[in-house]
Amino acid sequence: MFVPKIFDQTDFIQIRQFLATYPLATLIAPTNEGVEACHIPLIWQDDGSEWGCLYGHVAKVNPIYQQALPSKNWLAVFSDGGHYISPNWYPSKAQTHKEVPTWNYRSVHISGQIELLTQPDELKHILSLLTANFEHNQPQPWSLADAPDKYIDAMCRAIVGLRLSINKVDGQFKLSQNKTLDNKQGVIAGLNQLNTASANKMANLVTDSI
Repeated sequence: MFVPKIFDQTDFIQIRQFLATYPLATLIAPTNEGVEACHIPLIWQDDGSEWGCLYGHVAKVNPIYQQALPSKNWLAVFSDGGHYISPNWYPSKAQTHKEVPTWNYRSVHISGQIELLTQPDELKHILSLLTANFEHNQPQPWSLADAPDKYIDAMCRAIVGLRLSINKVDGQFKLSQNKTLDNKQGVIAGLNQLNTASANKMANLVTDSI
């Protein structure tokens, strides 16, 4: 991913927080038939290495597994969707007209070596991690123990676990850092006028970046 220096996010603590907030990743892999992609939640785990690893799973019928080339690096892309930024929000636009539309967003690209896991204990470990991660704020968190053992065993036979050992992390948090203070404040005002959840969130991010 090309990352202009002004948008480069290298703080791994912030990157980990971003992954936890936006866990639905686009997983991209080289296969025998070219490039394949799928959209699955991935969660980060500390395995004692420099960057840790990501865990997830896919169906065995998924081409990303059926045609997988596990010897090649796989790529996981995380993004928050961001928000459109109108040039009309920049005070400088009224003076010089030298502004154009853009899009503010946060994105993290993680690449590494994939390990395909098929043993029942490995799969149940991954399912337990994912479940605990996403169910923790429920009034009565669901767990694997809430379903019949035979049912879970049957489900496990239909999936393959993924463990991505991270060897590269690229983070880009594009939040109007390349604009003057007046133009940043114009962006914040323009977003606040829209008064939508996504606009308000971006306005807060731009405010925090000042």
